[in-house]
Amino acid sequence: MSDFIQYLTSLGTYESIGVLGFFAYITAFGAVQLGWLDGNSSAYTLLNVLAASLVAVSLLRDFNLASALIQCSWIVIGLVGLSLRVWKSWPSTRRVLTATLETEVQS
Repeated sequence: MSDFIQYLTSLGTYESIGVLGFFAYITAFGAVQLGWLDGNSSAYTLLNVLAASLVAVSLLRDFNLASALIQCSWIVIGLVGLSLRVWKSWPSTRRVLTATLETEVQS
């Protein structure tokens, strides 16, 4: 066990960032499996984009093309999905903001 702890304490910055990405992936997946997060939620998507970004940063040190392609795809698809959510919800968001502003102006 002490060898494992010694190994963890010897990790470089890029490896540590990659390990944080691993934990973000596992946290997101575990939360969906345990019913704590909805797999279609923005929180799940954000956590996956964060995880992929952290792992991608770790690849700057020890590059691996296949892993880089997966991480970049994950980031792009996640950001597109989040953008579509914002775009689709914009009319309702605009209505809420307008109603709030009108209420405050009348007060």
